[in-house]
Amino acid sequence: MTLKRIVFKEGIFPSQCTGCRICELVCSFFHYKIFNPSLSRIKVITDESELLDFPVSCRHCLDPTCQSVCPTQAISRNNQHGVNQIDEELCIGCGECVSACPFGAIFIPLGEKVPICCDLCGGEPQCVKYCPREVLFYISNEEDTS
Repeated sequence: MTLKRIVFKEGIFPSQCTGCRICELVCSFFHYKIFNPSLSRIKVITDESELLDFPVSCRHCLDPTCQSVCPTQAISRNNQHGVNQIDEELCIGCGECVSACPFGAIFIPLGEKVPICCDLCGGEPQCVKYCPREVLFYISNEEDTS
């Protein structure tokens, strides 16, 4: 199975991300038809000590910690799209997956019950498509040289 994820392009460093957060806006619009960064499945994190901005999204791990800690098995792999997904019907909103993700890529939006994470927009990540600095890249794990 080929896993795909969003990464910085080779030779691009987090310092080249301007923190514009357009990736967050297009993600929320794609999924919810509203420009609301709190509903984005990609988050731009600011490291104030280094003065760097960098996007964080689900890495679609082969052996995801979030899945192993879920008490209701609400997290599974969609083999058709190669993504880890959360079943809203099974999820009880306990937040164990949020705590377990070592990358901080799963979160529960304010006022919501079910966590969200990147679903790669069904194979055409909007954050990659609309990044004005072309910092983001959509690759398979086999292509990743980092």
